Amino acid sequence: MILLDLYISILGLFLGSYIYTTASRLVKEVSLWSWSSCDHCQKRIVWYGLIPLIGYLVLRGRCNRCGSKVAKVYPITELINAVAVFSIFRHTGFEIEFIGHLIFFECLFVIAVIDFLTYKVYAQPVLIAFTFRTGWLFFYDRSGIIDSILGLLIGAGIFHWIAYFYQSTRNKIGLGQGDATLLGLIGFGLGWKLLLPVIFWSAVFGIIGGWITLKLQKKSLEKEIAFGPWLVIAAFFVWLLPEVFQVFFFMESIPRF
Repeated sequence: MILLDLYISILGLFLGSYIYTTASRLVKEVSLWSWSSCDHCQKRIVWYGLIPLIGYLVLRGRCNRCGSKVAKVYPITELINAVAVFSIFRHTGFEIEFIGHLIFFECLFVIAVIDFLTYKVYAQPVLIAFTFRTGWLFFYDRSGIIDSILGLLIGAGIFHWIAYFYQSTRNKIGLGQGDATLLGLIGFGLGWKLLLPVIFWSAVFGIIGGWITLKLQKKSLEKEIAFGPWLVIAAFFVWLLPEVFQVFFFMESIPRF
C-alpha cells in the first residue's frame, strides 16, 4: 500500500509539471510537443531538470544554461497537484472512479492555471473535459446523464444571469462568459446538486484568496482578479470533503462519475 501511495504521489508530481507546462504553452501559443526551454535564454533544459521537484532542487532553482532563476510556481504547482491527486486516490480508492475524477479535475486545474495567468477560460481544456465526461456518461454511468445535463444548463445559466444583472446595474463587467462556461462544466461533471455550495465557497475563497493575492502582488484591491481558480478550488473541496463544505445545504450524497 505504501508503494502504491508513493506511485500515486509521483504521478501527481509529473501531472502537475505537465499541467503548468501545458497551460503556459497554450498561453504563449507554443507547440505542446517541443522540448522545454528556459523562459529567459530560450535554450533547452537539461533532461534531469525536467524531473518534477527533484530537477528544481538539483539545479537549485536556476537554469543550467544561463543561471537565471526558475519561477517557484513550477515546484509549487507540482506539489499542490501531487497532494490533489493523492487526495482523489484516497477518496475513491484504486477503482475506475479514480481515473474518471482524475482526468476531469486535471482538466479543471489546467483551466484554473490558464485563467490565473490570462483572466481567460481557454476552449481547448474545456472541450477535452466535456468530451471525456460525455464519453464517461455514455459508456460507464448512464444513470447520471440527466443530473449532469441539468448541472450543465443550470451552472452556465446562473452565472450568465448574475453577470448580466451586475453589468446592467453597475455598468461594468463583473463576471465573464468564461466563468459561466466553467461553472456549467463543473455542474456537468459533479451534478447540479453541488452547484450551490460550489458558488458559495468560491465566493468565500475568492474574497479571501483574491485579497491575499493582490496584497502579495502589491496591487490595488480594486484590481480585477481571476475567479476561475476559486471556482475550481471550491468544486474540488466540495466534492472531496462533503462533510465540511456541503454544510448548510440539502445535499444527501456525493454524485459520482
